[in-house]
Amino acid sequence: MLKVNLEHMKFKVQMIITAAFLFVAGFAVAQEDEFQDLRVLYMDQKYERLISKAEGYVEKDKTRKSPEPFLYLSKAYFEISQLEEYNDKFPPEKAFRDALKWASKYRRKDKEGNIYDENDFYFNELKKAAAAEASGLMSDQKYSRAKRYYSGITSFDPDDAGAWLMQGYCEIQMRSMQEAKLTFQQAGRVMQTVNYDKLNTTERKLLLDGVTNYANYLIEQGMRDSARTTLDLAKPALDGDSEYEMYLKKVN
Repeated sequence: MLKVNLEHMKFKVQMIITAAFLFVAGFAVAQEDEFQDLRVLYMDQKYERLISKAEGYVEKDKTRKSPEPFLYLSKAYFEISQLEEYNDKFPPEKAFRDALKWASKYRRKDKEGNIYDENDFYFNELKKAAAAEASGLMSDQKYSRAKRYYSGITSFDPDDAGAWLMQGYCEIQMRSMQEAKLTFQQAGRVMQTVNYDKLNTTERKLLLDGVTNYANYLIEQGMRDSARTTLDLAKPALDGDSEYEMYLKKVN
């Protein structure tokens, strides 16, 4: 009887261990596949359904702190903003602003940027489009509207020094001097810590625009030393660029 009981106990222990293993493995898979429906809808280009599904996750207590639904909302609105077939139902400019809005909300849920690099292609496309919109508005001297796009970039990528500089420059043109001062201080902090080796073409162009516009403003204000300091901070990324070198000559 004792032998039978021992065998039975061994069997129960094995069952418990197996069940625990399966639970942990199942939980890991569940975690990994929790937002598989969003991924599938995105890959299938079902953007309206994706928005509806992702909004459901955003509203649920269980998933409202997860960054993924916010990211998929941003992706859905961005794709919609680029496709003419949605223009009547989703005005492109508003859809694009919504893409930036949800990207900003995503980053608040992913403060450390844990899934940012996994989605770097998307964020670069979003950044490139935002920078292009802002550039056109800058040409028309619509600084308040341009600022929205630059601040949109810094809200989902707080390490983009060029976007911070351009945001601050817009604030100067808007005569929001105290706001500009704080923005340029943040730009300076980012410029001292950013890894310039990782900059892509869009980010390098933003940095060039940012440092040259800000340096030009500082030169006009008779602050050549500050202009030189700003330009020197960007040297690792822009050394050799003809426009950058032209401004260096102005301050040296």
